[in-house]
Amino acid sequence: MKGLTIERIAVHRDGRGVLFDPIGAEALASGALRNVHVATMAPGAVRGGHRHLGATEQFCFCGEIAFIAQDPLGNREKFEFTPDECVRITIAPGIAHAAVNTGTKETFFVCFSDKAAGTDPQEKVALV
Repeated sequence: MKGLTIERIAVHRDGRGVLFDPIGAEALASGALRNVHVATMAPGAVRGGHRHLGATEQFCFCGEIAFIAQDPLGNREKFEFTPDECVRITIAPGIAHAAVNTGTKETFFVCFSDKAAGTDPQEKVALV
């Protein structure tokens, strides 16, 4: 879908757990990041269901997640990820999005945005 980029992130696993870089060097070097937040999702929980009108957002997670995106014309796509995947999704302004924890364990995600918290208008969109 135009306005959406999905990247599988390199993951390093050992007996201690998982290590990955949630944001790429290019985004860090740009100096454009204005907001970072972390949230958890209980099994079956939904996060999102909105579109940012002016912000580009990067959504990064590891886990069993269904990610739904809809472009401004109403074209919708659903992407499903396995428990072993770590993914970074870049979402352009105007792309509606929501994530559902389809697994049996709580998971988390990290979001990075080029707008400060509370400064970008959003529209609610029923995706799930």
